[in-house]
Amino acid sequence: MADTSAGSSTVRDNILRLARKLPAAPHIFGRLGLLLGNMNADLDNIVRLVAVDSGLTGRVIRMSNSVFYRGDEPVRSLDEAVNRVGFREMHKLVGVAMSEQLFQGGLPVYNLSAEEMWENSVVTALAMEHVARAVGEDEGEAYTLGLLRPVGKLVLDMLLEVEHPGVSCPDSDTVELPKWERAWADITSNEAGAMILEEWKMPEPMHSGVRHHYSPDTDNRMAALLHVACWITHQLGKGIKAEARQWDLTADVLARAGLSEEAVKGCLGETQEALASLKDRLKAA
Repeated sequence: MADTSAGSSTVRDNILRLARKLPAAPHIFGRLGLLLGNMNADLDNIVRLVAVDSGLTGRVIRMSNSVFYRGDEPVRSLDEAVNRVGFREMHKLVGVAMSEQLFQGGLPVYNLSAEEMWENSVVTALAMEHVARAVGEDEGEAYTLGLLRPVGKLVLDMLLEVEHPGVSCPDSDTVELPKWERAWADITSNEAGAMILEEWKMPEPMHSGVRHHYSPDTDNRMAALLHVACWITHQLGKGIKAEARQWDLTADVLARAGLSEEAVKGCLGETQEALASLKDRLKAA
């Protein structure tokens, strides 16, 4: 197990070192969300940002050629893709492509396949979009947070594969995941994710939201909204089994999120519909 005498600075250094080995896609996606929050955003800036990652660019162009978006002529460039689908829809397409690229190897230590990770990330993002809309929070920022939430698990998976070959998280809904992570890595995936998002210069509510969303006992509404979104994801059968014990819609969580039980049920239905629509679009790509 982890050497608990290791200094916190060493743990942080290891986490950030591994995060720098990730594809550029998540960093690009996070910056894109901030850029699109500016109504005066320049098309050239958006195109230049996405074009940094050629793999991401190819995926986005392919998705833009779905019959859902495509006009009389095929999309051949990012400029055409943005003009065809619009800024907001482009943010979603980049996010979906980013998640597909980021989790393509799955998380072996957590016993999670690429498809399971992709679905968990995307469904949580869709749920975040709807709960944020219900309380008047920024939907784009919430969507971004939902997609990037598992990045700490991804990096911890990389760390543990190297430092403890063969270790495997119990595939059970009774595991206390934070305790298991801390025992092996001297840090939790939520703490690691918060470090990474802070390093990527994401807004404070986002990295604080990831850090505290299992037990949102702070005044950070994003943490409470993310907790609710993860509960919705779990209800839709796309949750991570080892996290099952973390989600509980208590009166306190709902109050911190600014949501009623009825509103959450409405968001659950909307998320389910949004997922079905997204899958239809991707099938046509």
